[in-house]
Amino acid sequence: MSVQDKKAIEVRGFLQLDQVFKKRNWPVPLLIDLEKPITGIELAEKLEIPIDEIEIIFVNGFAQSLHCIIQPGDRVAFVPPGCPGPYRMALGFYSKNQENKFSFTLKDKKEEQ
Repeated sequence: MSVQDKKAIEVRGFLQLDQVFKKRNWPVPLLIDLEKPITGIELAEKLEIPIDEIEIIFVNGFAQSLHCIIQPGDRVAFVPPGCPGPYRMALGFYSKNQENKFSFTLKDKKEEQ
């Protein structure tokens, strides 16, 4: 994306969400024009990606909740549940997705035992 194209965002899907992009024949990255800021949830709805298939989003390289505001010019990646354990903490998943009922939490693990 050129620096001049400040209205567009770059969107990617990681792990199995990459397959959604391939099935829909979307380029990688998918460029979407934004007139105003939107949340990760709104972007997922716009792209018709089910919320229960998304654990967290990366915005400009940082793990964020689905409630994060995405600005024109941002780079966004949807990440599904299932990222390997050690990377979850290092990438900041745990601290950013406490409100996402589809995320893995330590509380859920304790309830299973």
